[in-house]
Amino acid sequence: MNKLAKIIEQLEEEDLLKIRRDLLAGNIDRLIEKRLREAKTGLSDKFCPVCNGPITNESFILEFGSKHLRRKAHFDASDCLEYFVSTRLRERKNQTS
Repeated sequence: MNKLAKIIEQLEEEDLLKIRRDLLAGNIDRLIEKRLREAKTGLSDKFCPVCNGPITNESFILEFGSKHLRRKAHFDASDCLEYFVSTRLRERKNQTS
């Protein structure tokens, strides 16, 4: 709790009010639960979308999508990332033509 106490001590009143509002609405609890689920599953359950190889800590990550609908894709090697991007760009180019 020391880290959290130090963070709270440094916050301005406006930020504290926002945090309290989120706390009462249950948003913080959901955020913590989501983060714990992500930490629990880790990368061991993920596979490369191109070659189906297992994802390790040295994976390549591509974030894409609109601001409100962000997605992450994990790739096991740079060639898979390159293939995925070039394929998607080619598809997009063909759609606009």
